[in-house]
Amino acid sequence: MRVSHSSSVLMTVGAIGLAATCLTGGLIAVGETLFALAPATLGGMWVAGVILQRRWTRVVALPGMVVVAVGATFAQVAPVVALVGLVMTLFAWNLDDLERRLIPADRVIDEQTLRRAHAVRLLSVSGLAFVIGVLASVARVEIGTIGALLLGALAVLGLSRIVTLLRRMAQDDHQ
Repeated sequence: MRVSHSSSVLMTVGAIGLAATCLTGGLIAVGETLFALAPATLGGMWVAGVILQRRWTRVVALPGMVVVAVGATFAQVAPVVALVGLVMTLFAWNLDDLERRLIPADRVIDEQTLRRAHAVRLLSVSGLAFVIGVLASVARVEIGTIGALLLGALAVLGLSRIVTLLRRMAQDDHQ
């Protein structure tokens, strides 16, 4: 096992662990103990899949963790806790995806620089997403009917992209 590979796996496992811990802890804090089993189970399954290199686990765990993060907001979990869970889930997925693309390559020229640049970019995007999410949770903006329709259209477009992504991930797992 390459050193860069093991450090990437460690970062991915850490991100999954943080996401699952935030979501599980937030749900337990508001008294949703049974619902808290979902992120704990999904996170554990995903971590085992990363360590054992089972690709199918992220196909199940990624949408499951996203649904739990969204559901946590409806369960009155603090918005920042649910946001951290969501951002870290997406962070872990991106790291896992990079690792999945690098594993088949026998040799990657300047792999450490590639991983470092990817990590910096990912941290920047995740940090920006977190800041925007926090601002959105504290700022009240009236969007009106047209704004709601536009946001609905964007949500449908985003959902279709997610479904397409999940289909590709499932096809990659079968190959």
